[in-house]
Amino acid sequence: MLEIQFQSEKEAQKLWEIINKTLKYTGTIKLERRGENEFYLMTELTFNSPIVKKSLADFILQIKTDEWATEILINQYYFRDELELRSILEILHSIIEEEREGFTSLTKDINLKDCLRDTMHDFIEEELSRFSFDSYVTFRLKPFFNKLTKYIELAIDEYKMEQDYQVFIDTLRNSVLEKKPKIQHIHVLIDLEIQFFDADYREITQQELMMLHEQRRYADNPFYIDPYTLGPLLALAPKNIYLYTGDREQAIVRTICNIFEERVTLMEKEDFFLRVTQKQP
Repeated sequence: MLEIQFQSEKEAQKLWEIINKTLKYTGTIKLERRGENEFYLMTELTFNSPIVKKSLADFILQIKTDEWATEILINQYYFRDELELRSILEILHSIIEEEREGFTSLTKDINLKDCLRDTMHDFIEEELSRFSFDSYVTFRLKPFFNKLTKYIELAIDEYKMEQDYQVFIDTLRNSVLEKKPKIQHIHVLIDLEIQFFDADYREITQQELMMLHEQRRYADNPFYIDPYTLGPLLALAPKNIYLYTGDREQAIVRTICNIFEERVTLMEKEDFFLRVTQKQP
């Protein structure tokens, strides 16, 4: 039988819930109080059981990591606002779960899940039947905390970048709203490259696009404005943008939609060629 000691009844209860509900474990598991700050989770399983290992890993990654990360954010980085803390934690978890593009190479050598798995493996090798969770955290998870801090730094940088991006989007959106549209309709085809067409489906050349770009107007923006893509749209401030793409999650597609909002009509790439054939407006 395995006994895991906690100083918090709430923590013992959380792990109990993960074992019982998340993994639908049907065996015997008890929660017993033996002192003022002594709560024991007891199960007939061994520490080496896949159920125990996965439950403990999920408990650490899903429950305790939030608590530890919040303490680090408050005490080391001086974040206090609850909305900011919540936003950074959401980013942190998306990085841990490898849900964000571009972070895999950054976390390859500091992979938090691999670190936790290795730490637990070394501990399991001791074949303990009773251990204190708090002692395990204090003496065995130092490598995990070192890597968690690096993950938090990545999450903070990403949060700040997202905040800058939102300011950038708001600034450009307000700029467009203040302008009188220079054209009513424009067709934008995003395929291997981005091409612009006027209302009669005549392609607007790169030279024409470059002449439209208002470089000085956006010189102070922290984000680069491509003179052949976003720049001409900002200069023309079209009343209607017909955007044809096969991938609506592309960064440039999201940016155009965020800036021009209801002015954008998203369409499939194939619709462009159909419209050209039929000469629809």
